[in-house]
Amino acid sequence: MIGGAMISGAMRHFVYQRVHTLGGKARHLSEHLALAARTYEQIYGVKPEPDERKVAASIAETLHRKHPVAQVSATAMLYFYEAGDGSHTLTVNYERPLLETGYAHSPLRPRGVTFEYSIPFGGLPTNFQIEAQALFDSRALRLHGATRSVRREGDRLLSCGDSPLFAIRGRTLIAPPTIESVERGLVVAAAVKSRLGVCEEPILHSELMSFDELFVADAAGVTSLSECDGAKFMSLTAARIAAALTL
Repeated sequence: MIGGAMISGAMRHFVYQRVHTLGGKARHLSEHLALAARTYEQIYGVKPEPDERKVAASIAETLHRKHPVAQVSATAMLYFYEAGDGSHTLTVNYERPLLETGYAHSPLRPRGVTFEYSIPFGGLPTNFQIEAQALFDSRALRLHGATRSVRREGDRLLSCGDSPLFAIRGRTLIAPPTIESVERGLVVAAAVKSRLGVCEEPILHSELMSFDELFVADAAGVTSLSECDGAKFMSLTAARIAAALTL
């Protein structure tokens, strides 16, 4: 079942995906639906099989109703949640317009600060992830004047909410396999296309000073952090990676 409006009571717990849209068309929809289905199966034990054509049509209709401008990029949210009879429901919601067309390298370079915390289902894209990110982003701003919270586990830096975290050292992309996301795969492919080395290893807090850049990737594109816990970074290679991202 596909709907177009959130029902707060029914959506107390949900699995979600945030997708990039251009001109009302969702990009990498197959990958987003597959990831949402795997996550849902891990939690509920049942794997949904959404009709991609119907979901695409619902996204196009929702975007046209909320933001009827051709060739404009925006993000949309796909919510999977369990209905009262045990079946699953997929709801499509418009989220926000983007300033640029396509994946972009953000002109803003926020400061990051780390917090060590755990959430149910780890880094899976669920309502717990959204709630934790909102909580710790607000704490980062209130306590440290920083606008992005970075989830930390011991010496390992895991993610910025549901956005995978990457580092650059020289001509090598450090891509820790700590969080599964469509954008993580896109960034790794873009790095290879840009003739960078790719190393899948943890980003360690104790090594922050050794990195040239630290950035996150999400449905909007790439955002470079200006600093994290006092370590300062550039934003040269991240911009090249953003330019090479495939729509």
